[in-house]
Amino acid sequence: MTTVRETARTFRRFSLAVLVAGFLAFPGSLPAAEEAANSCFSCHNRLGGRLGPPAREFFSSVHREAGLTCVSCHGGNPSLPGEESMSPKYGFRGKPAERQVPELCARCHSNIAMMRQYNLRTDQLAEYRTSVHGRLLYEKNDANVAVCTSCHGKHDIRRRTDPQSAVFRSNVPATCGKCHADPEKMKPYKIPTDQLADFEKGVHGRILSGKIEGKNPALAPNCATCHGVHGATPPGIREVANVCGNCHSQVASYFRESPHFTAVREVGEPKCVTCHGNHSNRVPTLKVFSGTGPGECGSCHEPDSKAIEFARNVRDLLSGLESGIEEIGKDLSEAETSGRNIDRLKSALDKARNKLTEAGPVIHTFSIERILPLVQESDAFLRTARQEIRNIQDEQRQRRAVAAYAVTMLVLIAALLGVKLALLPRTPPEK
Repeated sequence: MTTVRETARTFRRFSLAVLVAGFLAFPGSLPAAEEAANSCFSCHNRLGGRLGPPAREFFSSVHREAGLTCVSCHGGNPSLPGEESMSPKYGFRGKPAERQVPELCARCHSNIAMMRQYNLRTDQLAEYRTSVHGRLLYEKNDANVAVCTSCHGKHDIRRRTDPQSAVFRSNVPATCGKCHADPEKMKPYKIPTDQLADFEKGVHGRILSGKIEGKNPALAPNCATCHGVHGATPPGIREVANVCGNCHSQVASYFRESPHFTAVREVGEPKCVTCHGNHSNRVPTLKVFSGTGPGECGSCHEPDSKAIEFARNVRDLLSGLESGIEEIGKDLSEAETSGRNIDRLKSALDKARNKLTEAGPVIHTFSIERILPLVQESDAFLRTARQEIRNIQDEQRQRRAVAAYAVTMLVLIAALLGVKLALLPRTPPEK
């Protein structure tokens, strides 16, 4: 016979099952009062196919948080039932055409009074008109280009600080790649489609995706950093140094002192990307000074030129420092187990590394007079480090010699005691 307790337990399980089923059947439902006042949502939320998901996506949209509803973009009268709510007399526009999207978004986003409360810019449409996308849309009537919804999404529009947003900084390459890595979409424009793959292999892309230990992904550039956001356009020949200099300001400052900068102003080459690459940007090694491959000195300069002579001198100077730092780094690992204070050694080695790091940007002056003082300072710190290593090694040798002497004396004393004990007269046992 079923007890009252068992009946109550069964009822609770049934109620829970009904709640779960209801949640699964209507995911992302609005509060009842809000849903009742919005026939657009209450109807579309129950639909399948392509008409249902937009309503459920809007539930997590920043636009809903701001108080917008379906009618804000699509028009209509959400207080009326069914087809009546979508009457043209209520301004219902349905799905906006791609060409209409920028102006539709700008009704709010170009409104200074409306955007002030969110601290959002209001020049996005004006900026978009200057972009490659905007010029194709408005000057060529090309509706296949990116518009606001291509990057930000349609209904599930999130803040750019939201990691799930399509325009969150680390998601931007994949968002741009939706079009720019698609051969069919890029074919009419004769644009290569390998930029995303190259970027992911390059140092910027690897930092952005967290693949380089010790580098902060929040400081790495994405597509928009170099090409612009709403005004997205590839940098011009004479703009490249300025674009790169937004982050690499010190390098850009030294570059402006160099003969390369003079050449850029006269003939447009060599740019930053000439040596470092653009999307597949590479970290230069010492091979750049002696090689003839892409971005290496020999790819532009003749083998017997003064430029190559300079490159060889710099390579020899820097390779000597790099090998010296590496060698002392190994000695440091051994010195750490010696029990001796190695603070001076660590300090000297760190300063040598820092001076070598400082020399990196200065190389862009292509002036041996600017580079040599840093090389000499680094070498002086290396000599100090080597002397500290020798002091530690001498002390260790002395300790080993003292230890060996002490062990020898102990063994000798033990041996003498053994001999003495052996020579002592033995007392006959008592009877």
